[in-house]
Amino acid sequence: MEKKQLLRLIGCVASAVLPFWLLDLTLRAATGCAAWYPLYAAAPNLFSLGFGALFAAVCLLPWRSAGRVLYGLIYAVWAVYAVVQYSIWRIFDRFLFLSDFLLAGEGLGFAGYIRQLIDVRFVLVVVLLVLWGALGVWRLPKGLPRRRVCPALVLFFALTQFIAPRLYAPVPETLDWDAWQSSGYEYARFSSSEYDLALTGPYQFVVRDAYLSILPDADAAEKRAQIDAFFAERPAHEDNEMTGLLAGKNLILVQLESVDDFVLNDENTPTLARLQREGIHFAEFYTPQYSNGYTFNTEFAAQTGIYPYANGNVAYSLSRSAFPYAIGNLLAGKDYTTGSFHKSEAKFYNRGAMHQAFGYAQYHSALDYAEDELQAGDDRFLVDCDALYDEMTAQQPFADFLITYSGHLGYDEIDALTTYALEQFPEYKDDSRPYEINGLFAKARLTDEMFAHLLERLEQDGLLDNTVICVYDDHYAYGLTDRAVLEEYSEAAGGRLLERTPCFIWYEGCKPQTVTKTLQTVDLLPTLANLFGLPAPDTMGRDAFDPDYEGYAIFPDGGWLTDTAYAENGKIVWNEGMTDEQVAEMNAYARLFQQVNDAILDTDYYAEIAE
Repeated sequence: MEKKQLLRLIGCVASAVLPFWLLDLTLRAATGCAAWYPLYAAAPNLFSLGFGALFAAVCLLPWRSAGRVLYGLIYAVWAVYAVVQYSIWRIFDRFLFLSDFLLAGEGLGFAGYIRQLIDVRFVLVVVLLVLWGALGVWRLPKGLPRRRVCPALVLFFALTQFIAPRLYAPVPETLDWDAWQSSGYEYARFSSSEYDLALTGPYQFVVRDAYLSILPDADAAEKRAQIDAFFAERPAHEDNEMTGLLAGKNLILVQLESVDDFVLNDENTPTLARLQREGIHFAEFYTPQYSNGYTFNTEFAAQTGIYPYANGNVAYSLSRSAFPYAIGNLLAGKDYTTGSFHKSEAKFYNRGAMHQAFGYAQYHSALDYAEDELQAGDDRFLVDCDALYDEMTAQQPFADFLITYSGHLGYDEIDALTTYALEQFPEYKDDSRPYEINGLFAKARLTDEMFAHLLERLEQDGLLDNTVICVYDDHYAYGLTDRAVLEEYSEAAGGRLLERTPCFIWYEGCKPQTVTKTLQTVDLLPTLANLFGLPAPDTMGRDAFDPDYEGYAIFPDGGWLTDTAYAENGKIVWNEGMTDEQVAEMNAYARLFQQVNDAILDTDYYAEIAE
């Protein structure tokens, strides 16, 4: 073959391969992946060029017209995938793993929110993705010696699969707290979606994620030993002055939707503010977001005392796992009648199955009782509906789990529930504030009035004196599309500190107190267990009133927060008294915490206890 012909052949082949690489480069560039791993790094680019070669080989096999159609279909699938991932990144600053796509039904109900993302950047990304695909279809070569070219493309794909993983930094021999900085360690662990997509590009990201999802766990015995050692070394819980204080009382556990710390106050939520002021207020309570389903992330952690995986969801993969220490199971063991209540259908986040695993006998969806979706979305309906209220309170002692809904994003003019809330409370139509803030506050007022109605009905039925109300929030108000507005209003602005959210316990006759110890979502379960005189659970959380527990919050990126210091990725942001040795110990503990947490999920650790 002459040099000119060879160069022409290479050019033709490249025109079929490069659009897939350009798709990858566009996605990684648009989402800031360079902050995790350089765009020019060889490994992700080799992976994407290799997959481009594989796709081109498949499309060159048929005759030209059919090849173009096939090329267009394959590219379109990946382009849609890229747009979805870009949109998710714009909202959550992360990407979806394959398991997260099982939660797609939950997200489809709020598809209108995506409209708020459409700006010049969004349009540019979509236009570029379409352009690369159009060029690929148009330039798909014809008349190539397919018997030579296609095997060569497949061979190139195989070589990239072999070479690219070996270009990552080696896994450290000693896995200290900073092991995450090794690209080889992260590729093996695949725990951070942002880091992982930056390491591999979208095609290998999907393949690697799928492979690890079905890979059997050969280290189960070793992981169980690590868990056993962790609990054995941790100081045993001892009774304290709060132990059994609320034993035998009814419990209504309420997870708020997006009622952030700057939303809960006397002006916006007068009932909640009064209960917080009169009750046990956990002033430094944090809700770290490990999984992409933010609401279920906190739901799972609060119920079980364990965080979900940082690289996916547990709503579908662990619905058959045993959680004997979940608060519902602990109280059901004391002859409590248990039930859970929320607006959405049981299939969302697989709550019908997961809540049974948590110990709730029945999950009740407001949609099964309401006339329409708007009525079901008004939190007041959970209490005002006689049928639902009777399910909550008919048999004592009861333990009810309520998940509010009214505060869910979005907060703009196109959101029907926002419009409804502002009609209900026109005093929040304040032109001096961003419209989304008005919508957020008005929606929170719907939730607050649910509590007012709940207190009234409990008092009328003679149940208030014997009922405890525990309230916590699912996550900070990330649904505000303008991050600057969020940080302007939030008292805890700045990175992970945005995840400080309200948490308090109230009951008639409660002596008001404020707990300033740094606490996290998984601490809620052991704290309630202690107050209700239940066995101390071996979970990742600790009792807030345990004098041996100094308090901390562990974040999924390896960061941590105590009363005296805050670290991101092992690096101190501020320090008001910790020594270098203490900082190093906390860095190491944060990594051990996450390893043990995930090992519990990997091994279904509590199954033997539940038998």
